[in-house]
Amino acid sequence: MANRSNYNTKQKEILIDYLKSRKNEHVTVNEIKDYVNAKGLNVGLTTIYRQLEKLINEKIVAKITIDSHSGAMFEYIEQNQEDSSCYHLKCEVCNKIIHFNCNELNHIRHHMLEDHGFNIDASKIVFYGVCNNCENPN
Repeated sequence: MANRSNYNTKQKEILIDYLKSRKNEHVTVNEIKDYVNAKGLNVGLTTIYRQLEKLINEKIVAKITIDSHSGAMFEYIEQNQEDSSCYHLKCEVCNKIIHFNCNELNHIRHHMLEDHGFNIDASKIVFYGVCNNCENPN
């Protein structure tokens, strides 16, 4: 039984290390699975989802769902990160999701809260358009 506990701890450790290495990026479950398997652990998607749910509940990981056409993505959260103000861009040509922070948009969020009493969830804001690679394919 102790080996099983150590195995889960090893999975969690590898998962957190991977998410930390991809700080400020969103990763998919399949990217996580490929990484974990490359580290020598044969782990299924169900196990990864279970570990991610635990990390979400512990507020170590954030789950991001852009729309019904895109799969869920996950991101490591800094322990002292008080204001999660990431925004998202989605290319309508290649479906790439781009994660970014923008102080101008943060001003709008704060204005909405202070002047209108409405707290916007920045993680659910998605701007649709065409990325630079698709706009200018060279």
